Amino acid sequence: MPEVEPSHITTLNELNVSLWAWLECVYHRHEHSETHQTPWARYTAGLDQVRHADPETVRRAFLWREKRKVRRDATLSLQGNRYQVAPAYAGRTLELRFDPFDLTQVELYLDRTLVGVATVLIQNRQRHLAVEHLATEPPDPPKPKSSLDYLAALRAEYHAQQQRELGPLQFARLSAPNTQAAPTENPKED
Repeated sequence: MPEVEPSHITTLNELNVSLWAWLECVYHRHEHSETHQTPWARYTAGLDQVRHADPETVRRAFLWREKRKVRRDATLSLQGNRYQVAPAYAGRTLELRFDPFDLTQVELYLDRTLVGVATVLIQNRQRHLAVEHLATEPPDPPKPKSSLDYLAALRAEYHAQQQRELGPLQFARLSAPNTQAAPTENPKED
């Protein structure tokens, strides 16, 4: 943020170019004091060991959990919402797992085993109270403290670096299109 504040970035594209310029010109080039490697060298050295996470496993890892006792009428409450569960769970305590930003989907667990999904009967709240008060609008931009536009200088350096790597465009090396037309057959028959 200290670099973005004095910069006159007005578009997402300018911000993205600034990020790539910083990554290529600063971050990937500086050696880390602990690893004695640049971040780029460290990353590329371990590419053969990278394992990708299963998206469903990641989704479940971030679900919130709360326990609720199921009423005799096979319903339970969460954040002012009422849910229906299977009648077999009446009187039992279930663990509810849910996305705090979407209370329409509540997974039911008994002894760490998924036993079903609750059905919404009455929905008074879409999101958990703990996340409802999070800022949804971006804060006002801070006032610039410096007139130095570090990111503009980085973008210029990055552009120059890309130009050096690509080299100049040499039109003389481009092959000219074949301008000779192939002989055509005479449609006239003898």
